[in-house]
Amino acid sequence: MVTGDANGNVEIGGLMLCKVSTEYLESQKEYFDNQAKAQMESVDNHYMRNNDPRMPLFSERKSSTSRGQGFGNGSR
Repeated sequence: MVTGDANGNVEIGGLMLCKVSTEYLESQKEYFDNQAKAQMESVDNHYMRNNDPRMPLFSERKSSTSRGQGFGNGSR
C-alpha cells in the first residue's frame, strides 16, 4: 500500500521515498568500490602468503577455454 501525506512524502511499507543527488550516489559508489578492492587485495595477500616455491599458487582471475588442433573434428 502506498500512502502519501500533505507534504508530498511517499511511504511504502514503512519506507520513505527520498531524493538523492547524483554526486552523492557517485561518491558512495566510489567508496564501496574502494572497499571491495581493498578487501580483494587483502584476500589475495593472505592467499599468496601461503605460497611455497615447491608448489606455487596461481592467482589469475581470467579464465578461458580452448580447443586443441584436430581433436573432435572427425579428421584423422
